[in-house]
Order: sequence, then C-alpha cells, then structure tokens
Amino acid sequence: MVRARHAAALVLTVSLAAAPAVASDEPDELMPGRIVLIRNGVLAKFIAKAPVAFDLPDATNDPMVEGASLTISDTGGPATDTFSLPAGAAWRALGSPPGSKGYKYKGTGSVSDPCRIVLVKQKIVKAVCKGAGVQLPTPFNDDVRIVLTVGTDSKNYCALFGGSEVRNDATLLKRKSAGPPASCAPVATTTTTPTFTTTTQTFGSTTSTSSSTSTTIGGLCCGGYQFSGFISDGVNADTCGTIRSADGSEYAPVTCGGMYVGGGGNSITLPLSTPNNLKWVVELTSCTGQTATIGPTTSTQTQSILNCTKAPDCFFGGPLTIPNNATPPASACVIITVATDASGTMNCSSGEAQIDLPLTADIFLTGDSLPLRPGLQPCPLCTGGQVGVTNSGVCEGGTNNGMACTPANTDVNGVNGMDPSYPTSHDCPPLLSAGIGAIPIGLSLDSGTIKWTGTPANNPSSGSQTRVFCGYCRNPDTTAFESPFHQCWENGPFGSACEAPNDVCQQRNPGAFGPNGAGVKTIQVVGSAAGSIVDGLAHAQTLASVFCIPPTGNAIADAGADLPGPAAIPLKGLRKLCSTADNCP
Repeated sequence: MVRARHAAALVLTVSLAAAPAVASDEPDELMPGRIVLIRNGVLAKFIAKAPVAFDLPDATNDPMVEGASLTISDTGGPATDTFSLPAGAAWRALGSPPGSKGYKYKGTGSVSDPCRIVLVKQKIVKAVCKGAGVQLPTPFNDDVRIVLTVGTDSKNYCALFGGSEVRNDATLLKRKSAGPPASCAPVATTTTTPTFTTTTQTFGSTTSTSSSTSTTIGGLCCGGYQFSGFISDGVNADTCGTIRSADGSEYAPVTCGGMYVGGGGNSITLPLSTPNNLKWVVELTSCTGQTATIGPTTSTQTQSILNCTKAPDCFFGGPLTIPNNATPPASACVIITVATDASGTMNCSSGEAQIDLPLTADIFLTGDSLPLRPGLQPCPLCTGGQVGVTNSGVCEGGTNNGMACTPANTDVNGVNGMDPSYPTSHDCPPLLSAGIGAIPIGLSLDSGTIKWTGTPANNPSSGSQTRVFCGYCRNPDTTAFESPFHQCWENGPFGSACEAPNDVCQQRNPGAFGPNGAGVKTIQVVGSAAGSIVDGLAHAQTLASVFCIPPTGNAIADAGADLPGPAAIPLKGLRKLCSTADNCP
C-alpha cells in the first residue's frame, strides 16, 4: 500500500459521479454482503458469502504472479482507501491443483501492509485490515462500496453495504445483510459535490482549510499530548514469538524481553537479558486523524541522556552485558547510543506503533570485569544504589572504580532472578583499552508481528549456505568478510551485489541463535498494540524487532557471538502520552 494513496483516493471518490464503469476483461462477481466493520485507524473488515459459488481467478489472473488491490469507499462522501496486495510470497494458492479452491493473502499488519487476511474462495470473500494503515473516517454518508480487483485482467469482486445499519458514528461503522450490487460500476448522480473541512494538527497550532477533496478529522489528536514514552519491563517468563527449524518444528520460544543474537554456531547462552528501565521518549510532531508522526527528543527536553532519542548525544538504556559462559574471555560490554534521529508513526486510537531508531553499538571485549565476584560481569557494576537517584551507588570495576554512580537499571531480571551482570551505569564505563570498535544496529520496532525466513542469499550467490537471514560479502577461499563490511542480504536482497574476490553473500554460519542452530529457518517475534492511549495513562505494549548485526572485525567477538548474523528482541513494557518530555515515561 502506497502511503501517498490517500489524497489520490479522496480525489477519486468525490469524482465518482463522472467516472466510467469499472473496466474488466473477466466477468464481475456481484457479492451479497454478510457484514462490514470500519473503525478509522484500527480496523476495516468485510465478509461476503453466497449460496452460488463465485467464479475464481483463472491462470491469467493468479494473484501470486499478478497481485491484487482492495478498495473500500463511501459512495456518498470522500472517505476511501485502496490497499495494495502485491504479488509474491504473501499469497497462497489453495487446493490441489493450486488455486482450484481459491487464494489467500496474509499481510504483515504494518502501516504499509495493513491487510492481514484477504481470502477469495468459491463461496466466501473476506478481508481483515488493521492498524494505522486503515484511513477511513466515519460516519459514512452513504453505502460502503467494496471492490477487490485481482490480476491485470481485472477480475472484480464487488459488494455494496446498504443492508441493515447497526451503527454509523464517529467511532464505528457496522452494517450487515446487504444484497448484491447491480454492478461493480459506481452509481451515476447529478447532485453537487459537497465541500468538506480538513483539520491538520501540528502541536502548538491548528489550521483549517476548505476543500472538496478533504475530510473532517474528529476529536483532538492523541488527546492533545505532545510526547510519548515507553519503558521496558526487562526480560520475563512470557512468550513473544517462536524460532522454528526447517522441518517446521519449534527450535525455541522467544522470551519477552530476551535478546537473541548470532548465527547457528553462536556459543552464547540465549536469551540475553535486556536490562529493565530501558526507556525512551519521542515527540509527536504532527497528526492526521489519530495517527501521529514521530520525531526525536533532545536531552534538554527530557532532562536526561538516558531517554532522549536525538543523535548523537543520547544513550539507549544503560550498558548492555553480553556474558559468554562457554568462553568467558569473549564476554562483552556494549555501550549503545542513538545514531539517527527517531522517526515513525503512532496511532493513539489503536496503540499501534512503528518506530525506527538506528543505533551505534560500541563494543568492549572485557571478559569478566570482576573475577572475584560470583558469575560473569562483563560491564562494571553500580552497586548499592537506587535507579534514578543521583550518586546513590558505587562503581565496581572499570575506569571509575570506587566512584559514585547512578544505577541505570536494577539487577532483577525476571526469569533470571538476580542477574549478576547488572546493575550497570554510564557513570561506570569499561576500560578504554578493551574497546574493539563500533557497529551500526538498524533497530526498527513494531507493535505487530515480524517474521524473517532464512533462504539462499542470491546476491549474487550464497555458496553452500541455504538459510541466510543477514548476508555480508565474503571471500569463499579465505572465508574472510569484506572490510569494511558490505551487506548484501537482510531477509531478502539488500544493497549492491557482491563482487570478486568477495563474491558470496553469507553469514558466518547459516541458521540462527545456536548452538546447533544451523537448521533454524524462521524467526517470528510478536508485538502487541497498546489500545487507546488518549487518556494519558500507561498501557501495556510489546514492540518487536528483528535486525542484522554486522561483523565486528574482532576474531574472538565474532566467533563467540557467531557474527555476522541476525538478532531479535521483543520489548514488553508500558506506553503513555505526556504533556512534557521531562516527566515521560
């Protein structure tokens, strides 16, 4: 779905009176409507059923090859939305032979691909689209027109709700039991096109204009709040996804708050514990409906370098520990900072969010910083203090050993109980001599489901590796990766093709999240929306991310974590809206 489609779609809708009939090389299917539900920014759903079988797309209209589109519109008003259902792996042919019983589309549920299910079978056609990608303000002025167009021969499946109206207000439209339309073409009318008012909200000012191609935005966007904060619970015993082998069996569950890193030969005990009290604040820079555009916050706004989101002066939580019990000298302390300003969108009605927050990870190959203490402590500790209370703790280890510090997190991490590698603090940095350099982390957080599949990385060749999630150009003779690294695969082709002598696109080892993970084929991490957050209260939300970690160039670190390779993390915590950045979250 092209994000710019909305303005064009609005223009199309108000000009329907003059539009010609829908062109088609295939007979149109005129469908009785069972039910339609529309909640702007949250849901668009319809079901059409008939006692007589619909004609299915033929071989020339195979959506796996040809793609499809779904348009939902108000026949008497400007609201319309067109969802692209592109050809490819999201489509599945049903029956034997394939396609004999219809087709099913399964989207990601993201802003750019909101239709999670579109089904075309002989006696049922339905769609379920969710989240901020649904832009259909209610109430509707007239009937709800549904047109599902499959293939380039324009096989159209059409419904028109009418029918029995259950509800049609600024919050929800619900209609059911509609008869089939007379045709797929819009109904001609000679009435004058009405004028609608649009309100575009930018915080601190509101402007209104009149236009015949715009729509009314009801209510104050995001409750009039200007900032939004998230605070993570750290790792806990809940499950937020699954890691599966090539045969479909579960290799391991994904623990909420756990961090998974590396390829199939990784020797680190997973999941790693993400520290609790990991938090950040973003600014809501503008709004359309209840969907806000996200921008960064400065440390001046938040009054802390631990929760701001503007590069390059903001930290992403406290120091992260990566203990390696199998090879203690390969244990690392990682200092993470914001590399690029936060961006993305947030729907305050549904609580869905998509946040891009690219990071830089400075790696210190410390081994055990405190060998006389039980367990591994890759980072210096800040003990005896209370999170957020200035200088309440004392540094143990590192360059500031014995000096006062403010803990950035506690040492209680759910399933791990008292984690000996925490609490950490930026007041207690590791020894500079342990630094091995910095790598970029393309963190992209989503309240939906993220799924990656390991496949051959043919950019131009993956050599002998059949399950690659994150490929980097490599010399097949020396097995060394190109330096500086050259990424060629990220759940699909990425960047330019590899060239000789570094002409294979590989991970260090295939698969994911070892040891013995060479057979891992799919990584699925499940987020969850917060629901309506316009009340300014804290609401539970899970943000999921799968991303790539490049080679560090250090043989010990790369061998221990099996890098380059994939990483996955679901952060479970609380989301809220705030009036100011300094008390959020």
